[in-house]
Amino acid sequence: MIDKRYEFYIFSFLVTMFMSFIISAILIIINLGFTNEFLLLLLNAWWKAWIVAFFSVIFIIPFVRKIMKKIIKY
Repeated sequence: MIDKRYEFYIFSFLVTMFMSFIISAILIIINLGFTNEFLLLLLNAWWKAWIVAFFSVIFIIPFVRKIMKKIIKY
């Protein structure tokens, strides 16, 4: 088992992986439809989208948590 201190990074990794895959697939279908190159296009778009999504989440979540502490009554 993986130590709990890595939970944030593992959670971010998994969420951004699935989210970017789904969004990439939907956008390719909307823009190009199902072509013979669909899988290749999807994988190419997905890994690029995942990199952006993962590092965005890593840096944005701490900032959003600070904002949430100011606007939510605990």
